[in-house]
Amino acid sequence: MKTILISVFALLLISCHDKKENQDNTSKINSDSTAIKNDTIKSEPVVDTIKHIEVGYWDQYEKMPKLNFDSISETEFESITPKKFLQAVKPEQKGNYFYLSGANKKHAFKKYNDYGGEESHSGYELLGRYTDSKLYAMIQNSTAENLGFGEFFLFDPVSEYHYNIVSFGDASVETPIPSVNNKYLVYYNNGVYENHNCDIGILKINDLSDPKHYLTEVASSRKEDFTTEKIVWKTDDCFYVKGYTKSIELKTGEKKYAYFKLDIN
Repeated sequence: MKTILISVFALLLISCHDKKENQDNTSKINSDSTAIKNDTIKSEPVVDTIKHIEVGYWDQYEKMPKLNFDSISETEFESITPKKFLQAVKPEQKGNYFYLSGANKKHAFKKYNDYGGEESHSGYELLGRYTDSKLYAMIQNSTAENLGFGEFFLFDPVSEYHYNIVSFGDASVETPIPSVNNKYLVYYNNGVYENHNCDIGILKINDLSDPKHYLTEVASSRKEDFTTEKIVWKTDDCFYVKGYTKSIELKTGEKKYAYFKLDIN
């Protein structure tokens, strides 16, 4: 009887030891899986776009004044020396991402590249940082049905707001240019498919402490069969445009430049 009890006790000890080993192995597997999952999450950061504001919709500009193109001479255009408004930045980079620090966290942006497959040519391009407002200028690129699309936006690292400037076409607008004393932003978009019109938008720069109303539409203009090549501000309320008639350039390969003045007030 004593021998039987000892045998039963020994079996119980072995069973408990095996169970503990299984529990330890299971815990280790779960821990390893969690670590792998966390590493995967860290290696594939997602851009935070919670605070997202869009400005520049066509229906808003339809309610605003339309600016007139008044001819000026090349000499008058060339007399203006444009100010430098973007400064180069070298962000932290790792793998396919670059990072910009905000007030509360670090934001990850996937670099522009050809990733193949459905992603194809996609990602973000960092153009620089505005010297006055300290906002980052960026373009988000994407591809769908073999067509490229782009969206220009400003990123404020303090409020962590993204200001998307809606394009007049499929490609992103050209980098908005601030006026002499940072009163307005002017930008343009040249048609690239069936029509070759140029659209110009003007945004009023307001108080950055009120993010939702920081940029507002004030005026726009369109010139048909025209490609804008350069814009310079003369004053806070007047800018010059250099461009050419697109149909002539398509027929002859020659760009016959014309110069114009547009007054906001």
